[in-house]
Amino acid sequence: MTHAGEKGRNNEQVLCAFLNENLPRRYSVSSGKVVAAGGEESGQIDLIVHDRVHTPALVDARAWSLVPVESTYAAISVKTTLTKDELRDALTSIASVRTLPRNAAIMYDSNHKIALEEKDTIRPRGFVFAFKSSWASAESAENTFRDTVQDIHDDVRPNAVCLLDQCLIIRKAFKTETILFTQNVLLHFFVFLLRTIDTFPRYQVDLTRYFDEYYGDALDDGG
Repeated sequence: MTHAGEKGRNNEQVLCAFLNENLPRRYSVSSGKVVAAGGEESGQIDLIVHDRVHTPALVDARAWSLVPVESTYAAISVKTTLTKDELRDALTSIASVRTLPRNAAIMYDSNHKIALEEKDTIRPRGFVFAFKSSWASAESAENTFRDTVQDIHDDVRPNAVCLLDQCLIIRKAFKTETILFTQNVLLHFFVFLLRTIDTFPRYQVDLTRYFDEYYGDALDDGG
């Protein structure tokens, strides 16, 4: 393919198909936007890893979804060739998800609904995935990533960057320090992604918080 847009969409579909085929069935992967109960929404997200066991997507059209932030495990920005400018673009995309308020998260204890405060919830994870790297070495890519996220608040920094032809860069939690993998890159990306979302709390979503209408006492837990 010579058209950059078509090449990019094809690459998104390739990665989406790979993840949908290999991730456990409780996860669904689609493109679209992530939304919050107050009406805020992310930018267009290349791939959204979300829960389809407990929470439906508000819109699920296979090619495009509208997903509540509380049921979003990870946002993945997909690039054909990652450059410094494309990295900045990916960080902006991921930040638009990780900054969304999570005000409709609930959990159940002995069949009793517990509404969670936002401070007690975890932000969706963020990943950058590129099929090619513009850097001459994995170390150069790692140094550029560290420099780029240095002045970005930890709340919106991505968890990892995968350069399929070169390396996987994993950021240590709450730091800009990184771990570099240069062998079996796709395998390490998949395993790290899976571990990251498998350890994510299984929030459910009070979808009534997404609408102005009120169902009254019909939704009482004891009814």
